Amino acid sequence: MEAGHGQDRENLPPGGQPPGEPPSGRSRRRGLLIGGTIALGLLFLTIGTIVLVLLAGPGGRDDGGRAAAPQSFEERYVSGEGPDRIAVLPVAGQISSAQGSSVGSQTATPQTLRDQFRQASEDDRVKAVVVEVNSPGGGVVASQQMHKSILDFKEETGKPVVVSMSETAASGGYYLATAADQIVANETTLTGSLGVIFSYLNLTEAAEEYGVEQEVIKSGPYKDIGSSTREPTEEELEILQNFVNESYDQFVEVIVEGRDLPEEEVREIADGRVYSGLQAESLGLVDELGDLDRAAEIAGDLAGAGQTTVVRYEREPGFVELLRSRLQPSEPQALEALESAGINLTPELQYLYRP
Repeated sequence: MEAGHGQDRENLPPGGQPPGEPPSGRSRRRGLLIGGTIALGLLFLTIGTIVLVLLAGPGGRDDGGRAAAPQSFEERYVSGEGPDRIAVLPVAGQISSAQGSSVGSQTATPQTLRDQFRQASEDDRVKAVVVEVNSPGGGVVASQQMHKSILDFKEETGKPVVVSMSETAASGGYYLATAADQIVANETTLTGSLGVIFSYLNLTEAAEEYGVEQEVIKSGPYKDIGSSTREPTEEELEILQNFVNESYDQFVEVIVEGRDLPEEEVREIADGRVYSGLQAESLGLVDELGDLDRAAEIAGDLAGAGQTTVVRYEREPGFVELLRSRLQPSEPQALEALESAGINLTPELQYLYRP
């Protein structure tokens, strides 16, 4: 028996353990070490991916000011069967310099429009562009940047741009439209609201009622202009009004240039009121009444194109955007309620229709 047992040990497999016996402590430790190393590597990889996702946006610039990769868009078929393309670029939602934090939020940014124009300019099949506007406007700077993007595209490519107004194309939404070769609106499109608004909260009475007092140490008399905890002085109101007037003059200027209307006439109709598409046509603010199909037809005619296919540039949120939306902290409910009511805690000049 002993001889047989010794003979069995001479025939042991690599590792020194007879078949059917549990692995040695050393083998278990080696397995745990390898598994732990793999798990730690995956953990660091996951953390690194999350950090990069949070630091870098979907386009434009990341938080470090470095240029990010431009966005690309899928072509969704709209109509037609010709070899030439008419590209429809959607501008939907409030115009802002920054994309909304939640996936699917309706925000139109200058960077997205620039990336859409870039893709259209690099595609030789695209003969003309239709900018499909469904927006109440937004920030003054962002609206001006989008207006400039249309002018730059026309100058650099020589391709015509037509604006198709959807349900709403007011204030900043109309501002950018003035850069187009022609504007088409539906009869019931809500447009107009030509002008500028600047607002901030005045919590003076509430602060007095609840005994809230803000101490301000400032370097100059107007450093806290627009403070919500005290009444504005006449001098401050004059400064803010001059600020608004400058942007209003710029709005009037782009309408005069883009629509070839007398300045006096523009100032008369640019009092902030809204117009229907039918009224806007009678005032010379739009060229024709019609839908997206008519706007695409006009764009093709201006380009001298033959048979065309109309495609809309769309972009589905990718893994990065979905992950960012999950990881970014949600806004407090009180802040969301204020924003829904059109109350901005950070005052800014806006070309915005706000009932």
